[in-house]
Amino acid sequence: MNDTREARLAKIRELIIESRIPNQEVLVHKLDEAGFNVTQSSVSRDLSELRVTKEGGKYVLPEAQLFQELGILSGATAGPNLLVLKTNVGAAPFIGVKLDALNLAQIVGTISGDDTIFIATTSEQDQLFILKALGIS
Repeated sequence: MNDTREARLAKIRELIIESRIPNQEVLVHKLDEAGFNVTQSSVSRDLSELRVTKEGGKYVLPEAQLFQELGILSGATAGPNLLVLKTNVGAAPFIGVKLDALNLAQIVGTISGDDTIFIATTSEQDQLFILKALGIS
């Protein structure tokens, strides 16, 4: 059983990114399958803390919307362990800081220029996860 708060919040983010979660009941079930012993009220508090919203009948992380609003124009893989994001001019440093603050296990590190962000990952699967999390793929 895994019951640390940080691990639970990370798993909630991962589940929201990887699958369509329509309600708290489904989320509680998926967390239970992943080894987290949670109640619907604790999940409700977690969703509130993560500032998760509901759009189109599914939960959405606020970061995905924020990154699009800030100006991520495109993203592409550059080998098995590197993503390259193009942003509006001047947006890359801010977006890079926000990416780092997410503490996603799939991101090893980031380097931001003026309009480009390099994201190091551990695998190609992690690249696809990150692109999906950012709403690019």
